[in-house]
Amino acid sequence: MRLCPNRNETFTRADGKTWDIQTNQFGERILSKDTNPIHLWLIGDSMAMGYGLPTNKTPAFYLKSKYKIDVRVIAVDAIGTNGIYQFLKESFDSTIREDHPNKVYWIWNPSDFIDDEREKKGIKKYLYPIHYHLSRNSILYHQFLPSPKANVYTSSGIPILYPKDHITYSNLLKFLNDPIIPKEKLNILFSWGMSRVGTPDTKDPNYEEAKKFFIGQGMKPIDLRTKTEILFNEQKQVYIPGDGHPGPALAELFADAIAKDFLNLP
Repeated sequence: MRLCPNRNETFTRADGKTWDIQTNQFGERILSKDTNPIHLWLIGDSMAMGYGLPTNKTPAFYLKSKYKIDVRVIAVDAIGTNGIYQFLKESFDSTIREDHPNKVYWIWNPSDFIDDEREKKGIKKYLYPIHYHLSRNSILYHQFLPSPKANVYTSSGIPILYPKDHITYSNLLKFLNDPIIPKEKLNILFSWGMSRVGTPDTKDPNYEEAKKFFIGQGMKPIDLRTKTEILFNEQKQVYIPGDGHPGPALAELFADAIAKDFLNLP
């Protein structure tokens, strides 16, 4: 499942604000037709894609405008670990070796636990064009379209802890042990998702467990949870109101962290 290719569209969010999106022939979100980024790839789901954000508020835009770094965005909304893995694998297979990235950054979040459970091979590929058309043209459909869940909660409002035998961990092992994916180039970063009351979801135990998992795989995750709480307490727009996807402040934080690592900044 990819975004529709060669599109330049404008959508209206639930809060009434608009956001634009432009895609290339591969169904990847781009800043403009003139860019051809090869050195840095950004992968993931809606967080990496910049869902709900206008082009000039996305992580890719901040990387370009603040650090002169062009980034290839290989991401799409509502995709799980296996989908991200297949998306990245296809990108490596279809890209000549000279254009392979120096580093790949994955904005990870616990929504993968839900997306992996519902991700059925082949189904989303055919359903997404229908969803795209309706969300673009039907106000009624848009009004009833729920925001993607980041987690499942207990009756007391606490996010559940997913077990070690969950399909997401199996998918992660397959992802990280595929010889086609250069693990030494892959970098994981994450922040708090939004809770049901609009604050950082600091009670979610899955971030810490996933962090331990990635460390156990020889990786050093870039943990932005504390910085996210600081931004939220400063009343910066960390999340899109009434939606939960990253807002401009969190998108910029992702870009700053990626640039710091990519450029070896202090």
